[in-house]
Amino acid sequence: MKKIAYLIVIMMVQSIFLLSAQELSVDYLEGGLEIETSGSWHELYIGDAVPGDGRLRLSDNGYAELLVGDALVSLSRDGEYNVRDLVKGSTTLQSGNTSLKQKLTLNTGFDKWKQEATMGVRGAEAAVSTGTGMEDAYTYLEAGMESMGDGDYTEALVSFEEGWEFFEDYNCLFFAALCYEELGSKRDFVKSLQQVEPSDLDSEFAGNYALKMGELLIRSLEYNEALNVLDNLYGADLNREEEQLLQFLKGNAWLGSGRPENARSSFQKARDLLPSSELGIQAAEALSSL
Repeated sequence: MKKIAYLIVIMMVQSIFLLSAQELSVDYLEGGLEIETSGSWHELYIGDAVPGDGRLRLSDNGYAELLVGDALVSLSRDGEYNVRDLVKGSTTLQSGNTSLKQKLTLNTGFDKWKQEATMGVRGAEAAVSTGTGMEDAYTYLEAGMESMGDGDYTEALVSFEEGWEFFEDYNCLFFAALCYEELGSKRDFVKSLQQVEPSDLDSEFAGNYALKMGELLIRSLEYNEALNVLDNLYGADLNREEEQLLQFLKGNAWLGSGRPENARSSFQKARDLLPSSELGIQAAEALSSL
């Protein structure tokens, strides 16, 4: 019995050492980020090292990314965070961090989406904006997609923002979020994405929304919330690449929520869908570590 108790103590000490040995730093920041040391709050900036203990406070509608070893952790809501909890929760992100930053390929849907917007087959009620001459929200949506297809995300953002402002169309808000991401405005990307009501998205966009939001929630260490989003795709039709990313994300979310057997099943599906792809190889590596 004494030997077992001794081993438990050794394991606890090793765990504490591993957590404290992790290197933490501020990789990206918009808004305010502070750390409490010696009873006082001190401001942090991009590039600053973060002590492995204490509390962080995000403010000013902020968004921050922390490098915890090789993992990237997002702080997407104002409030206080325990550093040790962030370090502990980030361990499941180590193997898949590169793939979690992978961008979705939306170009394959442009022609289909623009055609449906023009034909008006989505079932939305047309509305008229009196000062713009635009017929309905899908006029803005189509214009924005045209600009995105040309690689002009700044012009596309203007169209999507106007579609959201004049008609409160969540499709426009979602695509505005994607434009913000492409333009490097991470806080605006996150805040716009968090405002989207997925049940109000057209079905052809729901899958891409779920993948984006699921990825954000995983990087925010909100694993159960990520699973709720990824398990409810509102009838979305995913291609093989998107289905592989879905399974890989679910593997990370299951692992983070403490259910390795579920994680194994998802990683196996991700590996088998496209074994030679970068994501397939990383899914295989994740499996080997379970």
